[in-house]
Amino acid sequence: MTVLKYAVAAAVATLWAGAAAAQTTPTGPIEVLGGTADAATQSTGPEWWAFSRGAQRNYLIDVNSVVKTGDELTVMVARVPKDTAAGDYSYTLDQFGIRCRARQSHVVTSADALEDGVPGEAFVTDEPWEAIARDSFDDAIREITCDDMRPSPPAYPTVKAYIDAGRP
Repeated sequence: MTVLKYAVAAAVATLWAGAAAAQTTPTGPIEVLGGTADAATQSTGPEWWAFSRGAQRNYLIDVNSVVKTGDELTVMVARVPKDTAAGDYSYTLDQFGIRCRARQSHVVTSADALEDGVPGEAFVTDEPWEAIARDSFDDAIREITCDDMRPSPPAYPTVKAYIDAGRP
């Protein structure tokens, strides 16, 4: 009978340990903005995801560039034109500031990358903080960064890799 008690106790301990690990380390797909991301494959280098597509530009966000300071954060967003010639890697790189609970945003800095795809020196935009409207471009950035969500796959290591893939 004592052996059975120890076996049951060991099984319960193993079950509890597994449940605790499942709560702190997601291993399956995570539902995000109409897509999924496997938490086990997330990396620490740049990870550019297309999160919005317009008539003239596609918009990418580097989900690994988020820097949080309290309730404020910054994140890098690339505005990639759709109609450039092959071999033209030009785009605009903006650093967005987000206040999560206050639902405010502004562009902190901006830089243009010319045909070689290398961003020039960033300039400070001096934009004021503005309220984020629901279901807006800035709200998508807020959801991705404040709620730690991911757009639909795939992700790219660089904006150039995204352009080389055909701007999907």
